[in-house]
Amino acid sequence: MRRILLHLGLHKTGTTAAQSFLYENRELIWPHFALVLPYRTRKSGLSRAATNHSVYGTVGTLSEFGTQVRGLLDSIDFGDKRGLIVSEENFAGLRPSRNTENGYAAAPELAACLVDAIRHRFSGQVVEITIYLSLRQRGGWLRSLWAHDLERIRQVHDFEAFRSNLDHLPPLQDTVDQIRERLPSVTVTAEWLEELQLRRYGPGTPFAEYLDLPRDKAKVLVQPSKANSRLPEDILAELLDLNRSRLDEAALLEQKKAIIERAKGALIGTT
Repeated sequence: MRRILLHLGLHKTGTTAAQSFLYENRELIWPHFALVLPYRTRKSGLSRAATNHSVYGTVGTLSEFGTQVRGLLDSIDFGDKRGLIVSEENFAGLRPSRNTENGYAAAPELAACLVDAIRHRFSGQVVEITIYLSLRQRGGWLRSLWAHDLERIRQVHDFEAFRSNLDHLPPLQDTVDQIRERLPSVTVTAEWLEELQLRRYGPGTPFAEYLDLPRDKAKVLVQPSKANSRLPEDILAELLDLNRSRLDEAALLEQKKAIIERAKGALIGTT
């Protein structure tokens, strides 16, 4: 039986740490599971195909995503028994702060397309598919999205205005429920970041449990070394002021980069 685990985000719910756990333990994982992580999905354009569909929602964009998924699966050596672990938050769609009209509405359709491609790849074989989504309490999730956008784009709204613009989006749990309803033959699970942070491997814990490695190998698993640290409030305020300034894009990016590097250096120095 092939075991397949699809971690479809969601954004800003510990996905960086989860992917760090998978990458850093890849040598233990590979004999049992092939790994597909963002460095591969984004370089190949597969991530963009998913986000394009979440924005435009046409037959053509969904077909393009499915075609690229099948191409990726055909390129992987699964051997006789090797399963698959995928972790890519953009497979749930473009992050809602950049897609405020649709949010994660396309996630069930993207998940169904992904599952169809996997079943086609392993046609005639017994396949057990699990979809896993990591969640976060709404207040912390929205603030993390806002902070991310302050860093990455010219976000000019303060947090209260930003939150107000996203008030219409349904709870993250609704995305889990909609995927579960769309794919009743697939196991759909979820974990909350706030609870994962208290467990041994943090956001990597669900993967450590799913791997079900022999005890001698499980003891060798390492904790994730990467996670997105939250910038201090004064730094976020400084980034907001810069975004509201008349600086051209090149100068803005340069100054923001310097501020972020300085702040992260200070955080490292205090740990």
